[in-house]
Amino acid sequence: MDFVAIDFETANSKRASVCAVGLVDVRGGRIVDEYYTLVNPHDDFDYFCIAVHGITPDQVEDSPSFSDIWPELRRRIEGRVLVAHNASFDMSVLRRSAEDHNLEMPHIQYMCSCLLARKIWPEMPNHKLNTVARELGLGAFKHHDAIEDARTAAYIFLRCSQTAEASDCGGLADRYGYRIGQILQSGEHVTFSSAKPKGGRGPRSRAARGAGAGAGGSAEAAGTLEAGGGAAAASPSGAGGSIAAARASAPPAPNADADRGNPLYGKRIVFGGRLSGLKKAEAQRLAAELGALCGESVEWKTDYLVLGRRDYERHAAGEAVSGKTQAAARLAAGGGRVRVLSEDEFAVRLREAAASGAEAKRDG
Repeated sequence: MDFVAIDFETANSKRASVCAVGLVDVRGGRIVDEYYTLVNPHDDFDYFCIAVHGITPDQVEDSPSFSDIWPELRRRIEGRVLVAHNASFDMSVLRRSAEDHNLEMPHIQYMCSCLLARKIWPEMPNHKLNTVARELGLGAFKHHDAIEDARTAAYIFLRCSQTAEASDCGGLADRYGYRIGQILQSGEHVTFSSAKPKGGRGPRSRAARGAGAGAGGSAEAAGTLEAGGGAAAASPSGAGGSIAAARASAPPAPNADADRGNPLYGKRIVFGGRLSGLKKAEAQRLAAELGALCGESVEWKTDYLVLGRRDYERHAAGEAVSGKTQAAARLAAGGGRVRVLSEDEFAVRLREAAASGAEAKRDG
């Protein structure tokens, strides 16, 4: 069994914000080499990403950029099958980083140890990297350290191949009905999936990926949609501008791939008043990245109304701050589930959910 296990850590929600990478080279079913480096993303660090992997801006200040490490990275992955736990994340990081740095991407083949673990061991409580490692008795490791995560993914993948009695990656994929994922040099992408392609459909184009990714709610997906033109470009004169404006002002869609176990997943959140710690659009983005549904008006299904510090103080004092707080009070009095939170209380929930949300990106 020959492959290269790979793991990225990012500084923020942008896929191209790589701050660490780990590679584990497996040949003949044995680890023969490893590669690890911190990377300077030349970008901001989100506090919840720091909380997860512990990498801070000062630690990467003198580290190479992604462009600097690319020759070595490419040498190690070209012509090999890549393996990652929740490979959709790591492959999107690889692809987006190469695109943003104008680097030529080689033809990549890849497989996902998380999806295989789900197929082979459905009885596990979940299939995050640390859970699967524990359930398989692989021993303790430093979770969210890129080289240790890559090494653990390699061990899991080898256990998958042993269970399947497969001697190569193609045989393992065939055993469980998967097609090996691919990133083509043209930029087109074929996902590692058990679903057969529908008739006549080949690799998805960048524009199609952008439209499909819109359901994920990421800023990256939104940018791709804009680049592809979307409905606004096809609209009659005058209508396109209003549609584009509506899109720009609408809250981001929830990330469909967020960890369903995190406490903000599926919650309906409305932000009211002026936030002190961050802008409303950024708060919506962070919440949506964790699977929350952000709205503009308080309704019966709303879970949280988040208020800025000053407005929350007035609300706590019994003052009617706004129409949103009045609506929340009426709904709560009628048995509704809506709760009013201060932005500080929301920040606590965000931090709690972020660790789980980040694990979803890393571990599936």
